[in-house]
Amino acid sequence: MAALGAAFSWAIGGLIAAGPTAALGGPRFTRLRMYWVAFALVVVATAIGGWDTLGSRELILLGASGAVGLALGDVALFTAFSRLGPRRTGILFAANAPMAAIFSAAIFGERFSAPALFGSVLVMAGVTLAIAFGTRSGQTHHWEEIKGSLWVGIGFGLLGAAGQAGGVLLADPAFDADLDPWAAAAVRAVVGLLALVALRGYFEKRARMPHPGRIGWKMWGIILVSGTVAMVIGKTLVLIALSDGDPGIVSVLVSVSPVIQLPLIWLFTRERPASGAWVGAVLASVGTAFIVG
Repeated sequence: MAALGAAFSWAIGGLIAAGPTAALGGPRFTRLRMYWVAFALVVVATAIGGWDTLGSRELILLGASGAVGLALGDVALFTAFSRLGPRRTGILFAANAPMAAIFSAAIFGERFSAPALFGSVLVMAGVTLAIAFGTRSGQTHHWEEIKGSLWVGIGFGLLGAAGQAGGVLLADPAFDADLDPWAAAAVRAVVGLLALVALRGYFEKRARMPHPGRIGWKMWGIILVSGTVAMVIGKTLVLIALSDGDPGIVSVLVSVSPVIQLPLIWLFTRERPASGAWVGAVLASVGTAFIVG
């Protein structure tokens, strides 16, 4: 239930973020949202009293996970989001499953089995299908627009998926201990925020987005809601699922997020996604099941 809740949170949180991401750019949106996320998670973790479950080893692993997954990964992901829209970015994000399998094989010497190889092919086929044939004639909503180069946007999306895969691999060994998931999420968020602030000039100048001089209360409200749904709730649910369940099953359940997102896009835009988008999302989810099954 926690993993499925995370998938739904990510699906709807991504759609909520569409407006401010387009206006602010991926790096600035990620940093502004992370201020609230880090604060909220620290407050919750302190209220629950889970800090004493963290040792030095866990702090190092979770901190590295936050720097890679939340700073590098989320900045790249939301940069792709601002260029490609939520549907394309969501399906590109599914590539984190084969990337995690490849990283595990390369770093930890895990065997890359035949089902994992088949699943990786399915995921990449699904991503390709959803990108190439995911738009049908008659779709006019701005979420289907491509801003700038398609290939640059795809590159950022895949970099975001790689950051997510690396972040999960770094966090997973920390749960060999009996961690409080809220405290673990707070550590990741605080370190991720520190990395975003330290690299602010590098990331945000290269985004080349015309930043509004003043952010209104409405946009701040959307940023806070997006952060609460996708990060405070969604990513903490992933850690709760990892603390009580098998990482492979958790990954499979979370991977249905692109499939969940399609009917939500239909509801928001009143435009039915193309057949290629549906087939691609399903292939990506099935492929993830083969990889971690």
